[in-house]
Order: sequence, then structure tokens, then C-alpha cells
Amino acid sequence: MKKVKVLIIGQGFMGGVAHPRAILEANQQLRPRGIELVLSCIAGRDAQRLAETQVRYGFERAATDWKAEIGKADVVVVTTPNREHHGMAIAALRAGKAVVCEKPLGASLEEAREMASEARKAGTPTMVTFCYQGAPGALEARRLIQDGLILGASGYFEGSSVFLQDWGRKGRSNHRFDAANGLGGVIEDLGAHQVDLVQFLLGRKVRAVSAHTRVYDGDGEDLRMIAGSDERAKGKAVDAFDAVASFDNGSAISLRSNRTSTGHKAFFETAIHGNRGAAIWELEDQGYLKFYSHTRPSGAGLAEAPDRERGWTHVHLSNPGGGGHANTDTVPGLLNGYLQYFRWQYVHLGLQLLGQPDTAYAVPTFADACQVQAVTDAIYRSGRAGGVLTGVAQTA
Repeated sequence: MKKVKVLIIGQGFMGGVAHPRAILEANQQLRPRGIELVLSCIAGRDAQRLAETQVRYGFERAATDWKAEIGKADVVVVTTPNREHHGMAIAALRAGKAVVCEKPLGASLEEAREMASEARKAGTPTMVTFCYQGAPGALEARRLIQDGLILGASGYFEGSSVFLQDWGRKGRSNHRFDAANGLGGVIEDLGAHQVDLVQFLLGRKVRAVSAHTRVYDGDGEDLRMIAGSDERAKGKAVDAFDAVASFDNGSAISLRSNRTSTGHKAFFETAIHGNRGAAIWELEDQGYLKFYSHTRPSGAGLAEAPDRERGWTHVHLSNPGGGGHANTDTVPGLLNGYLQYFRWQYVHLGLQLLGQPDTAYAVPTFADACQVQAVTDAIYRSGRAGGVLTGVAQTA
């Protein structure tokens, strides 16, 4: 059994719940393959909270000096606030470690470029946890697209991605509102997931964007909007945005996101419409994928279905494996959830570390995350310029 020592840096929800739980679950699939991810150390600032997390998940030890722990680990997981990703990840890469990092990769595109460059030099495995790639609904939508049931011969598509939360109405104390963690704000927090997921589903990259951004002033009923292009918004993290993302084949996807949308805890809906059909998946109703087929098999190909035979199908995403759905390991009728999305990625990282990568799925790397950050950076720059069409910078 190959034992891989894991150091997690950060003790918030990601470092203290999501990642250790995902690793423990991933091991159930990895041990039969001959590899185990060992929770070696949890590092952070609050010794008492660290001790509690150590006991809860069975870490071998806890530490308040992450630098002293890097040399003892095989894999370093960075889950701290954005402004700390750069220094921690680069230190781990230069020590020859495999590195997992929360998104966004850096607090700026410049930092992301440096991190991707260091990863190329190091040659060690990297992963950025764009966790929604592991959602059964996303994986099924991607399969439908790859199987030719959504897009037609031209490859044309249109669609939308909407990510709305309301926790931001409670105030600005959370580090995600801190400009020191990146001026992109919600663009880097929720928008990065949106950009990554539509690119993952479609297998295409965004080339240009036109965006309108907003910064909010005040709280609760006193909440007010300031346009991102307003001088009063300069130097402040973005709170909401609307954008149109263009692709190289003339297709486009609309993106919308904010964290002050009354009534939504985590409404994340992605819709893709093509010449042959459509698929819609939404996080708050994650057990179902909506699929619309405009065509049906006819001889050796496809033909348009009669109007009266067209309609939306609600695909239940609980049937596991085989002819069922990816990243589903319960019995029919019971669902996996958000934390299992992380498990999916750790399983595939483990297979990569074992030298047996899954040829059907590769985890998102630092290079992939840098490209996503180039898109989110373009959204921010377009918003500052009042919606001017802005090209996405090259990162490769």
C-alpha cells in the first residue's frame, strides 16, 4: 500500500471540513487500488480549533507553523484566504511537493501566472478544487454533450450560468469581501466556478467578455449599488456582476452572480442549449438533470422529433455506475451531495499519484486555473471599463 502524507493548511470550512472529509471518503475507493491519502497534519493559527479538527478527522498532528511541516508531507493542500495562496503554494512546489489549492489560484492574475509557472518548473502534480466538476449532474451534462446529443454538427450553443447567494447581506466581515484577497470579489469566488464549469462542459475556452460589475455600500435594507465603473468603486472588491462570455465559434454564454440575492442560499444553475437538445442542472435541486431532446435516432443518424413528442425529461441522478451516473455510489433513489464533489477530485488525484490516471477525467491543474483566472480578470477589467468587450489574456 502506497502511503501519501497530506498536509492541509487552513482551518476554515474548506480546510477543516470539506477537504479532510473528501480525503477520508476518497480512501474508500483508493485503498483497493493500492494507495492511501494519510491525514498527516492540519496547520493554521488557532491551536484550540486545530486540536479539535485533529481529533475529529484523525490527523496525526496539528501545527501552527506550516513552513516547518512542508518538508514532512507528500501533498500540500492550501485552503487559506486568497492572498496567502501564492506564497504557500510556491513554497510547497519549490520543495518538490504535489500541491492542491483552493480557487482562485492567486489574489491576482499576475500571482496565478507565477504559480502556474512554478508548477511547470516543479513538474509535480497540481490540482485546483473546482469541485462542481464532480457533481453527477455536471458529469452527465458533459457526457450528453460529448455524445452529440446537445450540440449539432456546427458546434453552436448558447446558454446561461447563474450563481446567487444571500449570505452577503449579513455584513462585510467575511474575508471574501476583503479587497486584499483580490479586487474580483464575487467574480473570483462564485464566478470562477461558473467559468470553469461552462468550459468543462463544453470543452471550449472563453475568448472575450463584456461585463457590468457592481460594488455594494451599506448592509441590510440600507444596501446600495455602485457601478463597477464608478470611481467610488475603485479599490473595492466586486459584489455582483453580469457578463456575456464569447467563444471562438461565435457562441456565447451569459453569466450572472452575486452574494446578496434575497432568498437564495446556493442557487447555481447552468443551462446549455444546442441544435440537437439542451441540458440544465441546478445545485439547489442537485438530484436531477433536465434534458431536452430536439432529435431522436433515425436509421444510422438523428432526425428531428415531431413537436408533440418533444419535451423535457427530468433525469434522476442516483443510479450508480455502469449505465448509471458518474460519481454516484449510493443505491437508486439516494443522492450524493456537495462534499462528494470534492471526493471525486481526490480520487482522481490519488490515481494520478499512483501512476494510474483515469483517461476519461483529469483533475484541473494550476495551468487550468490560471486560464480561468484570465477570464475572471477580463470580467473585472470589462466592468471597470463600463462593459467594453475585453479579450481574455493568453496564459499558456
